[in-house]
Amino acid sequence: MALPGLETILQSRKLPGLDGFRMMAVMAVVLAHSGVGTLFFSSRHGVAGFFVLSGFLITWLLLKEHEKNGDISLKNFYIRRSLRIFPAYYAFIAVSISWDLFRGNDDIREVIFPGLFYLINYHNALEGHSSSSLAHLWSLAIEEQFYLIWPAIFLLLMKRGKNTALTFLISASLVVMIWRSITYSVLDWGSSYAYNAFDTRFDNLAIGCALAFLMERERAIKLLNALSSQFWMPIATFALLFLSRQLSDTHYAYGPGFTIDALLLAILLMQLVRLSTGRFWGWLNHPYAVYLGVISYPIYLWHMWGVQAGQKLNFLPESVQLMAGVVISCCLAAGSYHLLEKRFLALKGRYEGRREGEATGASVSETIGVVK
Repeated sequence: MALPGLETILQSRKLPGLDGFRMMAVMAVVLAHSGVGTLFFSSRHGVAGFFVLSGFLITWLLLKEHEKNGDISLKNFYIRRSLRIFPAYYAFIAVSISWDLFRGNDDIREVIFPGLFYLINYHNALEGHSSSSLAHLWSLAIEEQFYLIWPAIFLLLMKRGKNTALTFLISASLVVMIWRSITYSVLDWGSSYAYNAFDTRFDNLAIGCALAFLMERERAIKLLNALSSQFWMPIATFALLFLSRQLSDTHYAYGPGFTIDALLLAILLMQLVRLSTGRFWGWLNHPYAVYLGVISYPIYLWHMWGVQAGQKLNFLPESVQLMAGVVISCCLAAGSYHLLEKRFLALKGRYEGRREGEATGASVSETIGVVK
């Protein structure tokens, strides 16, 4: 049976494979922080994958709202993002700060302000990663900074047309790649700045945004259909990601490497969206994979606690400690999602992309899946 083309899948109420992609990305991070490397999909690729996915989904939502209404509501956008992100984030912040202060970890004091105001990425970039419970929130800070500025930039670009928007995104990706290379190889600001700063990682998000614009173009869809026509093609993309990570030249890794990885991840994302409708990659839509994708955000928030809890079970074999850390991380995430986040997510429908007074129907986010 022939696979449906991306042009058909992109009209679906919910895009297949996205939660499976989130599951792979977050588990790559969890396993890396547990001391276990993954062969093809590293934590570096997991974080970059979330950036690409966020750029794609946010921009796709904005495009659909703009197409429907001729405009977007910035107020509703920021309310939706706040309902999605802030409850779980600030609950985690409150618990982590309280616990670190209780156990006498003074490193937490210097990250309270950047943690509360989504500036952990620049703290890490300038000061290095601390031993506090908040150090891993750098990637969420980058995403929040993206959410803050991108809708307004999107509106300005759309006044000049989609071609201008796409040109801007491609140009911005190249500029960021060059700037990151300069900070690392010329200015010698170090790997922490190149890895953590928004101005050195925006290319990952911009490539995801550009993918959303490209998915409205027939030639791009034909190309990605060709790159996702056989079950083995994502394996080839995984292999290229692996080869990119294996290059030992740090000037590549902290220069063009992140941009090349993001391009490969954008291709991989569309490959999995299409091929997950078939048999070989269908496991990405299995209920277990989907559920782990749904709770990937709180898994990322709480996984360091879970990993550390598993490692304290030192009377058990290391493999069992690892499994226990993953299970505890998922249990903490499930608690966050079901006891806290779902209450706020239920309110998002009031602020979906429709004109004031328009009757409530299927929301834009229902069309392509909830943005995490």
